[in-house]
Amino acid sequence: MTGASTESGGRTATRALPRPARTADHEVLDPRFDPEPAYWSELRATAGLHADWCWDALAAQAWAARTPQYVTVLHSGDGPYGVVWAAWVGPPTRRHRFARTKRGGRLGGLDVRAPNNASAPGWWFADGAGKRLLTDYVPAMRERVGGARLLLARQLADTDAAAIGTPTRIVRPTEPISVLDTDSFESVDHWLSELRTTRRRSLTQIEQTIGDDPRLEVRTGSMTESDPGEVAALLRHNAEKHHDVPIVPLPMFTGYLENLLCQPDVVGVRYVDPLSGALRALALILDHPQWPVMRSWSTLPLHRGGRRNLYFDMYTQAVRFALASGKKGVVLGKKMTDLKRTFGARTVAQHAVLAPLY
Repeated sequence: MTGASTESGGRTATRALPRPARTADHEVLDPRFDPEPAYWSELRATAGLHADWCWDALAAQAWAARTPQYVTVLHSGDGPYGVVWAAWVGPPTRRHRFARTKRGGRLGGLDVRAPNNASAPGWWFADGAGKRLLTDYVPAMRERVGGARLLLARQLADTDAAAIGTPTRIVRPTEPISVLDTDSFESVDHWLSELRTTRRRSLTQIEQTIGDDPRLEVRTGSMTESDPGEVAALLRHNAEKHHDVPIVPLPMFTGYLENLLCQPDVVGVRYVDPLSGALRALALILDHPQWPVMRSWSTLPLHRGGRRNLYFDMYTQAVRFALASGKKGVVLGKKMTDLKRTFGARTVAQHAVLAPLY
């Protein structure tokens, strides 16, 4: 391999391609340089990994990231039995600096999390044991990235957190995720009937108002024909509202969305002008046979053509989608937990572990 060219964030980069690190039992891949493994589609299906794990999206995201990002696949005689996504975090990390093209660095740590998805873990193991992050994954990465000193893993369930916790590891609860179970409902009306009266009346009135508006139409389905540039511009309206974390996330680049939206397991709840087709608001759903994830939401400001209360109607549309496609429920993500309870959601505890890599 001699080189590759990729464009993201308004730049084109051409670099020599390092070969993936491979041993008898694991390989560490950098999506910027390494081609999609032949087994990747099958592994994604087996592991139930959402669309943000498709290789083209991982590569586009990695090129537009602040830090190098690794996909580690653990192998046995029967094939892959585990996969972990992690970002290498070390100096320098700045908001407007892209990742260096070299692999890793001299000193830093591994931040294990799902790519662009705070509602799902950044790993899968065939036996479901999160403790394999330390027993299997850490040794593999210790060999690969010699400067790693710490491992931060998020989205641990209660059982995994209990199995991993030791005096040398810090395990702390993090913000829970909200999950809306739908498999017990026969219809949207059945779901509405279980909500408190004020919420039921509000959602019914909002949906009626939308239905009566000739300049607004709700469309739920594939995003393959959508304009990634228009979607990126719309999503930035919501991103600009959230500056409550130490390092504000980078916006989603058009190049990344172009690769993500063409995946068949990405569903959009779109609020559009039926005459022009222009987007007013959008919810992106990462589909899954049982537990789709509400990934992104954004709406135009009122002075630019947005409409009131579309955020609330989005929950009605998510339930309608889940019922029509036979899901167990919808993962609604983090934040606004109390509000989501009014839609019938329950909370699922989450933990993070910080462990030294000796």
